[in-house]
Amino acid sequence: MSLAFLVLTAVLLAAGRAEATSGLRTPFGEVVVRNLKIGQTYSMYKLVNLPLRLVNTGDSEIDIRIDSIMPSPGEIKKGYEAVASTSWVSVERSSFTLGPNREAATDVIISIPNDARLLGRRFQADIWSRTVGGRDRYGVGLQSRLLLHVDSTPPSDEELKKKFVDERVADLDFTILPINAAIGDVPLGRMIDLRHERKIAIKLINPNDRVLNFRVRSIPVWESLITPTDGFEGAADPKWLVPDAGVVRVEGNSISDTSLSLDIPDEPRNQGKKLLFVVSFDLLEQKIPTHVYYRLFVTTVAPGAKPGATAVPSK
Repeated sequence: MSLAFLVLTAVLLAAGRAEATSGLRTPFGEVVVRNLKIGQTYSMYKLVNLPLRLVNTGDSEIDIRIDSIMPSPGEIKKGYEAVASTSWVSVERSSFTLGPNREAATDVIISIPNDARLLGRRFQADIWSRTVGGRDRYGVGLQSRLLLHVDSTPPSDEELKKKFVDERVADLDFTILPINAAIGDVPLGRMIDLRHERKIAIKLINPNDRVLNFRVRSIPVWESLITPTDGFEGAADPKWLVPDAGVVRVEGNSISDTSLSLDIPDEPRNQGKKLLFVVSFDLLEQKIPTHVYYRLFVTTVAPGAKPGATAVPSK
C-alpha cells in the first residue's frame, strides 16, 4: 500500500472572529491511501505510522469529538465518489478532553467491504474533528479527507484471513506543570541554567500505578503546530534550548521534575527579540506516542541594555 498526504481543511463553527483562547490543529489533512483490498481492514498507524493527531493550541481545556462523516456532494474531489457508508472509516477513540498545548492521538481504521463491485474504484470519506460542550464562545473544527484507492485485483484467500486485530491505545493519564513559562532580559552568548538562575522547573505528575518514561526534546515550533502570538516568533534554532535530561523516568503515583538550559548566540539578529521555544514531552509507554508541549517565551536583552533577571509574567 502506498500513501500520500497534503494539507488540512480548517473550519470555524461560529460566525465572527475566533478568539485566541480557541485553537485546534492537525497534520492529518488530505490523505491518499492506495492498493486497498476488498474485504480487508487497515490500521493507518500500523501500516504507515499515520494516526490522527490533534493539538490544542488554545489557552484553555477543550472537549473534542471525532466522527467519520459523508462528504457533501460539492466537496467530493474529481475522480472520486463518496463511500457507501461511514462505517468504512472509524477512529479507535472518538472523544478527548485536551488541556492547552496537549496532543491527542487515535488510530484511523479503514474497512473495505468484500464486494467485487468495488474493485478498481476510488472513494472519499471525511473525518470531522471539533470542539464540543460549550467551554468557549467559539467552537473550532477540522475536516480531514481520506481518498481511498481500491485495488483492481481481488485479495487472495490468505489476505482475506489477515483481519485487523484491535489493540487499544494505552489510556494513561499524566500531567505536566506548568505548561508555559516566560523570562525576560535574557543575556546572549552564555549558557543559562534556568533552574538555578530563573527558578524554572517542570513537574511531571504520574497518577498511574506503573512507571512512565518521557522523552524530552526541544523541537521547532512548526513541528508542534503551535502558532506564535503577541509578537513572539519561533526561535531560529531549537538547539539553543537544552533539556537537562533526554528521558525522564517517573515512578508510579509520584512526581519528578526536570529543567532546561538556554544558550542564545550573541549576534545582532538575536538582540531585543521575543522568541518562542517549544519542548515536547513524549510518553513512551503508549502504542501511539502522544505529546505534551511546554512553551517557553524568551525576551532577549535589547541592544546596549545591561542584562538583568527580570521575569516576564507567564502566558
